[in-house]
Amino acid sequence: MLRHELQLRLKTSLNLMLKQHIEVLVYPIKEFEQLLKEEKEVNPFIEDVYFSPKIPALFESKTYSEVHYKPNPIEILMKNLQAEMEGKDLEIAYGLISFTDERGYLKADIKDIANQLRISKEKVEEIRKRVMETDPIGVCSLNIKEFFQLQIRELYPEDPKLQEYVDRALAGEKIPPKVKEKLRCLKLSPLEPSPAPVRISKVDAVIELDEGELIGYIYDELIEIKPSKFYREIYPSLKGEVRKFLKEFVNRYEIIKRILKIRRENLRKILDEIIRVQADFLKGEGELKPLMAKELAYKIGVSESTISRIINSKYVKTPQGTYPFKFFFVRETAGGASQDQVMKRIKEIITSENGEAPLKDEEIADILRKEGFRIARRTVAKYRELLGIPSSRERRKR
Repeated sequence: MLRHELQLRLKTSLNLMLKQHIEVLVYPIKEFEQLLKEEKEVNPFIEDVYFSPKIPALFESKTYSEVHYKPNPIEILMKNLQAEMEGKDLEIAYGLISFTDERGYLKADIKDIANQLRISKEKVEEIRKRVMETDPIGVCSLNIKEFFQLQIRELYPEDPKLQEYVDRALAGEKIPPKVKEKLRCLKLSPLEPSPAPVRISKVDAVIELDEGELIGYIYDELIEIKPSKFYREIYPSLKGEVRKFLKEFVNRYEIIKRILKIRRENLRKILDEIIRVQADFLKGEGELKPLMAKELAYKIGVSESTISRIINSKYVKTPQGTYPFKFFFVRETAGGASQDQVMKRIKEIITSENGEAPLKDEEIADILRKEGFRIARRTVAKYRELLGIPSSRERRKR
């Protein structure tokens, strides 16, 4: 029984490392640490996996309230898309997601998206539909009617006529009570409000401010895998089946070492770039600046999708709080300013406006353009909605 259980564990672990070890590169530290502990239990060539005594003081995250991040369904969607797509299709899918609003609806014209991504409208539409059908479903829907249609196909495939009632309901007409009950099960938007802050017990990296200098630490850099002195000494002299048996474990040990090395190198490069670009924010002296995964990927010699996968579900403790790595990657507007900077300026403009004659989105866009921001009216409208600020008509004091 014990032998069978050991063989099963060996087979599972071997499959994980040899066939899917690329995925191990992007594990959050908690999962990677668990994998190392499990490997130590089954691999006689590994004597110990130990961690620097510096780790507890730096990397433990005991106060969950400091995590300024709420789990985003988009992360789930992107992970599921990785399992369904690859290459150019996956890049297009990511591009489409960047054109959605906080509810998950597409806020740009298909033609404009096609022009920006430099592909055909037909290809955009093909990928858009695949994104819509990936869990959580509906992201990139054009409007609530299309999202309702998708949900009806998923939830009530036996009742296609239900869509007729949806059209009537959207038109303000009365519908039968039984139908109304069914429609109450439909979500109003693909993305619901985020839940409570995620709880993490350990972060993947730490940034400290020491006498004005930012210093970064990577958890993986403080992990050591110690090989067995006994097996390392006898292995060269072994022959036959015994050597063949131990060779499997030696190979596993080498794979783990390579994975750890690659994780360290990539996370270090990413963390150093975050410190370089976002130094003002980390010191509490400014805002986030534009930092694009695509540019960083080119700089360190990996693909953009690799960067996205590496930073997914990883957290860094900073002097300003604990954040996901993704928090520091900020899209750039056409004028070179970050979305964060533009949104802050929009809020400032609206806060100081005349309440009896509130500024329209086009007027705000004019002000921003005079200040050097290249921005369209609809972009102002999108950012205003993201900030939860009503339209000029709704802001007017009566």
